[in-house]
Amino acid sequence: MLSEDDKKILPELTFRAPSFEEPKNDAGFGKEAFGADTRDPYQRDLGRIVHSASFRRLQTKTQVMGTGEGDFHRTRLTHSLEVGQIGRGIVWNLLARRGFGHADTLPSTELIEAICYAHDLGHPPFGHGGERALYKAMYNFGGFEGNAQTIRILSRLEKYYRGNGIAPTRRLLLGVLKYPVAFGEYPAYDLRKPPKCFYDSDLDLVEGVLDVFSLADREEFRRLGSGNKPMHKSLDCSIMELADDIAYGVHDLEDGVGRGILRREEIGEPLERGFQQAGVGKIREVTIPVLLDKLFSSDACERKHAISLLVGFFVVAIDVARKDVFQSQFLDLNARVEPNIRYLLNYLSKDITFKSLVGRREVQTLEFKGEKIIADLFAAFEERPVELMGLKAIDPYGEGFAMDVVNRRKLWRELPPAERDIFARAISDFIAGMTNPYAEKYHRRLFDPGFGSSTDEL
Repeated sequence: MLSEDDKKILPELTFRAPSFEEPKNDAGFGKEAFGADTRDPYQRDLGRIVHSASFRRLQTKTQVMGTGEGDFHRTRLTHSLEVGQIGRGIVWNLLARRGFGHADTLPSTELIEAICYAHDLGHPPFGHGGERALYKAMYNFGGFEGNAQTIRILSRLEKYYRGNGIAPTRRLLLGVLKYPVAFGEYPAYDLRKPPKCFYDSDLDLVEGVLDVFSLADREEFRRLGSGNKPMHKSLDCSIMELADDIAYGVHDLEDGVGRGILRREEIGEPLERGFQQAGVGKIREVTIPVLLDKLFSSDACERKHAISLLVGFFVVAIDVARKDVFQSQFLDLNARVEPNIRYLLNYLSKDITFKSLVGRREVQTLEFKGEKIIADLFAAFEERPVELMGLKAIDPYGEGFAMDVVNRRKLWRELPPAERDIFARAISDFIAGMTNPYAEKYHRRLFDPGFGSSTDEL
């Protein structure tokens, strides 16, 4: 049951960024613009994400394997769709469970679907290689991190409301806020890997998201733990993260096996050992040896049955528990699995999928190439941003600082720090929004002699 305080919070979770005020109508269009539209705020969040350009671009962004290698394996888009379906399944399963006492705290299926669809919007082309390249380039200008970029896309960049993204609800942002610590709040940075964060420029936004909670809850929620890692996430975010882990651990395994990259003689014994160490002897009356027979079968139906068994096994293992840290159940409740199930999920995603698939030289060489493409693009745009990107990409809302660079023929690095960081962020936004093919095409246009013409569409 919701506490009296949480009952007061519940309607405020539907309020939209950036003001998070009670709406007179839906974010300023006027009631007549919606007519008989009876959707609730979270259904509108979902619609705005599904119809967004950022969501469409995920179809040609790398998940694990390159987007041009074939049609069977996952892209960021199909991965996000599957995360959404698993997220819905988690909510449905919890609601159907006899004696489940937190139904009034769970997100609606449309809300969890929106959170899951949005969770990877900020990831740049070429996966983690692209993220590393942008982080290194932005190290002195506020950093770059894929989850932080997701917050920025939803609340600022996506074209729906000028400068306010899709005007997301408070609860949608809370659901995608995996790391509630600002870039500048970390005591030290590793140049090789971005800290898990949101951008300093979004601090006011995040404070607005959390403003409905008590001061004690807000301070605890944003606290760094041991090893300088964020400690907390909301209930909705914990459901999304488990759905993401299941999709990553199981479906990337399916991709590798289906394409013949992961073979039984290579990973069959380690897989069986992982189940044994987790204490899992069967799944729905199917023994692990039989499950592996299905997984590595030449019959695609048998392989799909094995994948379905694995996904279902993890979904029904999820429960919701209190941490006894926060006053609000929206923060204190988290989705969880028992330690042995967590071990098995980590084993599939890290010991099997990452080491045997992502870590392969064939994958790593392509990731390295992607990282170099992004680094080259940033260096070129940094040198001549206005000529190579265009004024609209740098200054989409006509704030004037880009024209100041043009008119005075000055370098953007000579701007005052605040404007300089905005300029750098615009370059980063432009590159992060590219798909793999578009980044490759732009790179060839800038660096390959004989490629491109004056009539090309950019």
